[in-house]
Amino acid sequence: MHRATSLAAVLLALLFPALAMSSHASFEQLIADLETLRDEHAVPGFAVTLVTGRHGLQTGTGGVADLDSDRPVTADTLFRIGSITKTFNALAILLLVEQGRLDLNTPLRKIVPNVPLENPWADTHPVRVAHLLEHSSGLFDMTREEFDHNVPFATLEAAFAWRPQARVVQWPPGRHHVYSNANAGLAGLVIEQVSGQDYQRFIIERLLQPLDMRTASLSDDKITRRRLATGYDTDGTTPIPYWHMIFPPLGAINATPREMGALLELFLRRGMVGTRRLLDAASVARMERPATTLGARYGLGYGYGPGLGQSLRNGFRWYGHGGDGDGYLSYFGYNREAAAGYFLTINAFKHDALHAMRARVQDYFTHALSAQPPPLAGIDHDTLRQLTGVYMAVTHRFQRQAPDRLDQDRLQVVLEDGALYTLSSNGRRRLLIPFSEHLFRRKGQPLATIVIAAQDGDLYLQADSGNYRRVGEVP
Repeated sequence: MHRATSLAAVLLALLFPALAMSSHASFEQLIADLETLRDEHAVPGFAVTLVTGRHGLQTGTGGVADLDSDRPVTADTLFRIGSITKTFNALAILLLVEQGRLDLNTPLRKIVPNVPLENPWADTHPVRVAHLLEHSSGLFDMTREEFDHNVPFATLEAAFAWRPQARVVQWPPGRHHVYSNANAGLAGLVIEQVSGQDYQRFIIERLLQPLDMRTASLSDDKITRRRLATGYDTDGTTPIPYWHMIFPPLGAINATPREMGALLELFLRRGMVGTRRLLDAASVARMERPATTLGARYGLGYGYGPGLGQSLRNGFRWYGHGGDGDGYLSYFGYNREAAAGYFLTINAFKHDALHAMRARVQDYFTHALSAQPPPLAGIDHDTLRQLTGVYMAVTHRFQRQAPDRLDQDRLQVVLEDGALYTLSSNGRRRLLIPFSEHLFRRKGQPLATIVIAAQDGDLYLQADSGNYRRVGEVP
């Protein structure tokens, strides 16, 4: 177990003095609890890094990095952080924006004229850089062949040339959020074209090195292999071969738990790391706010911003991102009220384990805080009645998902005793609490998480659960 007090600790304590003095359960007890969860879920090893105003950077570990050698996990063991790489992509592009070399609203084709992309709405709704970072481009995720391909390509251009027919926009860009790893590959092309540098070199020189992430890498070299934890499958014992991702920007970064503390500090201090400003505070704020979807245009601030997702637990909002490195699962998150953040990683493909450990870490930070009650909004009966109807799913993530699955994914929005409810296809009934005329939340949520809004004569419902269009009246 490693502890360190840094300049960040002092600065965070000055910025958040009340929170810096709040009482927490001991760090040692947290690590013991995580070790218990690791054992219950048969995970070989884990590591967690915390950054707070009171203690600065702390890391804790448990279990082994490799079952055959019994090598223990340490704060300096490399893990594959998977899709957290997408957060670094957004940071890289915002650095270029701050230099005046790029605009998030620039159409992709203006930057990469020969990009392999078919967009039926190109004249009125081009795919823009912001769409790639917020996963609102309208693209399906990668094909099964692309996920399974495990031979590295020499360049991103070569990777896209391998399956160019897979890049077809399915709905107007800027309407719905649907996660797609293809967006990250295209963002990598933008970084290369605008910077004039190879993607890997740019990420290392402009981000990893300034963050003092000196052992972090994006490749499978000998030095990386000596320090890398072995990744295991869902049984916790079967090793998974190193995944040479077809597009490295989708998730290729390897980093240590200790090094990831710098990313947490950057977000908690709104662009500052140590005494150096790496990013403008306005750029960090932009990452925390979705802006390109229909819901965002109606004021929905909850969702996926450039390289940052959001989640809720016990009335508190967490910003962050998860990562699947094929044998590794990771998550980083931070909460402004607690002035605290964490990076958590395990070397097994066990989502239940990571979820349980995340919950324990988040509760560690917020148990002494009180969530603020959300404001109440009174919406008249006629306005609510206009939102009722049968809504059918209009998006899905993978091309291989059968079209009839969409037909089965329906919601009913009904008005009962002056209140709106959703009725899912499995019979689940949930209250929709008005936040404004078009924004709603669920019980226990501190902010709006759902929008029901009009676009091109249709009514759409957008939420974490998916994107739906009204297709008829409630029977």
